Amino acid sequence: MRYVRIFFIFFQDAFVNRSTSFVWFLLALFNPLIALLFWRGAFQSGGAALIGWSYQMIASYYLLLVVANTLLMPHIEMEIARRDIQMGMLSNYLTRPFPYLLLKLFSELPWRIIQTFFAVSVLLFITIGLRVNVHIAQDPFLLVFTLVIAAAAHLVAFMFKMVLGLSALWVTDFGGLSEFADVVIIIFAGFVVPLALFPQWLRPIAEASPFAYMIYYPLVSLLGQISIAGMIRVLAGEIIWFSVLFVLYRVMWTSGIKKFTGIGQ
Repeated sequence: MRYVRIFFIFFQDAFVNRSTSFVWFLLALFNPLIALLFWRGAFQSGGAALIGWSYQMIASYYLLLVVANTLLMPHIEMEIARRDIQMGMLSNYLTRPFPYLLLKLFSELPWRIIQTFFAVSVLLFITIGLRVNVHIAQDPFLLVFTLVIAAAAHLVAFMFKMVLGLSALWVTDFGGLSEFADVVIIIFAGFVVPLALFPQWLRPIAEASPFAYMIYYPLVSLLGQISIAGMIRVLAGEIIWFSVLFVLYRVMWTSGIKKFTGIGQ
């Protein structure tokens, strides 16, 4: 029960700041819509006829990207780096009888839930109010398997952001590192274009990176573009990347906590 109480405490804090969640949701909404306008113009001009994706599939991808971004991608690295490490607030967590990793997970989940509520509301308005068809897999088994992949994707993204945040124990200018990571994620997670449309020399690298497992694979799985065997491989890749990132987190936490000072940096 203490886990439930802790979660609801964090949920109350996130709900009080729901206007902030709405602003972050708008950022997650506008970029895919702008990209969709580009693809609409490309299809209308006939320049995108040979890419292997129909316009309906592209439109579904970018509309669902809004939901995937708000649901799966955590944003805890700045809080860890700025507030906990550089301002010294991490010392408050060291004396609590609760793992720091779980506290950060519980603190982030309410923000994902609230922003996803906004995203789903807009998606329903677009599909029902504007009568825009969004293509998704029809097989119930594939949909259930996609939920499993999505849950694992969030854990991979969460562990990556934890590792990224803890890197502030070694660097003083965390902003540059964080912005570089954001650029890499935007490119290799499928925010700009689906990874299937990458050049042949770059596509294998992008698809093998941990960033593809955060957003791209759950999306194409929901679109029904991955077979059962492919989904099993995706889940196995997520487990591998989560394990690698978790081990890296433990190493960074064990060695980094020795460098931490209660007064911050």
